[in-house]
Formats: sequence, structure tokens, C-alpha cells
Amino acid sequence: MANLEDFEFPAGQHAINIEATDTIEQQWTFKLSIRRNNNPNPKPVFTGQWIPFVRERGLRAGDRIVFSRQQAEGDGVQYRIRAERKIFNIWVNVR
Repeated sequence: MANLEDFEFPAGQHAINIEATDTIEQQWTFKLSIRRNNNPNPKPVFTGQWIPFVRERGLRAGDRIVFSRQQAEGDGVQYRIRAERKIFNIWVNVR
């Protein structure tokens, strides 16, 4: 599972583009932005294809998003994304 620290922001940058593959192998491009360094609470914000991703899955408050980070060939990094909903105290994938 990825934490905010797992996303690599170039020095001086507060936004990056992330390409992630979901559980049905669909590719998504998100823009991840955080507040500048002088703010103690980064409060990440996703844009780009974020709203279509949320709408396609019918996500709602209380659902959670899980990013996982994997090494790709060479120096690359691959991200996977999945949405989960708690049903009877069990987290299940939302498709």
C-alpha cells in the first residue's frame, strides 16, 4: 500500500502525474497535488481522470482507495489502484 511519501515529487514541485492500472487492467492518469512545503498538512488532491474513476465505480464517502507501488523495468515505477467498500465489516473491491 502506498503512502503519500511513496509518490516521488521532484525538488520544488507540488504536483505530479500518476499513471495507475486498476483491477480490470484499465489505465488511469491522475494529477496528484499537495500544498507547498511550508504547510504542515499536505492534504493531497487528485484531479485529471479522478472524477471519471470515482463515477465509474459509484464511489461514496466511506469507501477507500488503495494505491500500490511496484518497481518496473529499469528505474521505472508502476502504480496499481483499487477501490474498496466495507460490507459487513469486510473490505471488498468495487468495480
